[in-house]
Amino acid sequence: MAPRVILIGPMGSGKTTIGQLVASNLGIAFRDTDHVIEERAGKSVSDIFLEDGEDEFRILEKKVLRDELLSDDTVLALGGGAPISVDAQSALRAIASPVIYLDISLATVAPRIGFNRDRPLLLHNPRGQWQTLMEARRPIYESIADSVIDVNEKSESEIVSLVLEVLK
Repeated sequence: MAPRVILIGPMGSGKTTIGQLVASNLGIAFRDTDHVIEERAGKSVSDIFLEDGEDEFRILEKKVLRDELLSDDTVLALGGGAPISVDAQSALRAIASPVIYLDISLATVAPRIGFNRDRPLLLHNPRGQWQTLMEARRPIYESIADSVIDVNEKSESEIVSLVLEVLK
């Protein structure tokens, strides 16, 4: 089988929070690729980036994504960079699970993530870095997604309802 639904989007878009709520609503398991990576590595994503480098993180991320795409009937949230590689894009396009892109603006995401040190890709000029990442990633997210949900100015319950509507 495969995940019931896959959530993609940038850091701070709510993939984990919304994914947990959707999974609870559906009575199925929730998985987050970043959390699985942390479990396997025995350290945080930030520590992996800082100690091992982004390349090592991406190698582990690719393995985790491949494994998680085979998981049965789960809600799966991907780290912001997980769908960026060509291999990941191909795998996500080939899977029968609906892929939902949670789209968010810089103005909305800034207070959520606070651009703190736990976001290794945002260590220098966090707002500029986030914007640069999004300019590169948005077209990829849009090309992979079966549905796009604008999460700006929406409550968690509104977003969950929109995700569940997509799944009907």
